[in-house]
Amino acid sequence: MRILVAGASGFIGSHIAAHLQSLGHDVLAAARGVDKAARRLPYLDWVACDFRTDRVEEWCARLEGVDAVVNCVGVLQDGLGDDSRAVHVDGAAALFQACEEKSVRRVVHISAVGVADASGSAYARDRLAGEAALKARDLDWLILRPSLVIAKNVYGGTALIRSLCGLPFITPVVGGEQVFRPIAMEDVCAAVAQLVEPGAPSQQSFDLAGPEPVRFDELVRGYRRWLGFGESRIWSVPRWLARPAFAVGDLLGWLGVRTSMRTNSLKQLDFDVEGDPGPWLDATGAKPAGFHDWLAAHPSGVQDRWQARLGFARPLARWVLGLYWLMTGVLALTVARDHAHEVLTEAGFEAAARPPLLWIGSLFDIAVGLAMVAKWRVRSIATIMILGTFGYIATLSWTYPVLWADALGPILKVFPMMALALVIAATEDER
Repeated sequence: MRILVAGASGFIGSHIAAHLQSLGHDVLAAARGVDKAARRLPYLDWVACDFRTDRVEEWCARLEGVDAVVNCVGVLQDGLGDDSRAVHVDGAAALFQACEEKSVRRVVHISAVGVADASGSAYARDRLAGEAALKARDLDWLILRPSLVIAKNVYGGTALIRSLCGLPFITPVVGGEQVFRPIAMEDVCAAVAQLVEPGAPSQQSFDLAGPEPVRFDELVRGYRRWLGFGESRIWSVPRWLARPAFAVGDLLGWLGVRTSMRTNSLKQLDFDVEGDPGPWLDATGAKPAGFHDWLAAHPSGVQDRWQARLGFARPLARWVLGLYWLMTGVLALTVARDHAHEVLTEAGFEAAARPPLLWIGSLFDIAVGLAMVAKWRVRSIATIMILGTFGYIATLSWTYPVLWADALGPILKVFPMMALALVIAATEDER
């Protein structure tokens, strides 16, 4: 079959598209950012789409020759470039209407577990409205609601859980008593492959959940043991104390920095995150793996431990690096202005050249510092920082070489900064 997978660049969507392709299906992979996705999955047939703006007629053109559709598109919360209502409701409804008009009857829609119970959450309301838009169509639709999806690679909630496991001495969790039924990505992909077939059950909603109920705190302990970090003291953080940190995550989202620490995540933890896999298992005979069995069958590697330890350390390092550059520029124009002029004088620069040199250098430092803090083109900005620092070193070595022997090491101390910029550039990746 020719199957269109919408959201094929995402965590779940990329696995589903690759799995369907491996089974011999002709996969048309639709995503908002196809250039990077095509480099990661070059064997798929990519087409650009945008649920925020695409209309029915645009989807009709893409559906030529398509036999079935799997919709994996979703966002956690509104933010810069993200619109929950547009993606989950309006954009999805346009796709579903196009499927009806083009007689693409088989539509598998990936939603989220617990959305019916969590109707107080804007995320859940939008998810439910998207499901309703599909149910209103004359299609052989099927709605799948995965619980916490676990895989070797991580994104969103699973990335946050592993990052919590990477913290030393103590592991903070919000609540800890919530019960999940983690489901392996392999089982999600197998379910979609089975249920996308024409003769599979239709016009039903299934929770995709594993056989093993696991409390949140035990989930974290299991991951820590799997990563080789040993036991840790679990700190059950009250929701009122966690709320400000999640509010900061909302603010970062509006600045274009995607993080799973958002208020919608906090609200979802107050509702059912377990799901009931019974109807799905009865209808298909599936036998998904349990959480601990999956961990035992997939030994962790060095990349897993790096990701866990860098989960919080790397954003902190990026902020420190950005603030370092920002403050050097601000200080040179304010309280350290006189000292900066003295250095330029001792370096032999003419009086007329000192003010423009000071302003150019300071504004450069401020600009790259702000860009790094705002997470704008991080890899390019880190490279500019390294090249700019080499420029500073070369200039000072030529004009003021005595700084190499200064007791405070103003030149020597920039080499660790360049090494940090190199590490940040090397580890910059959205998925």
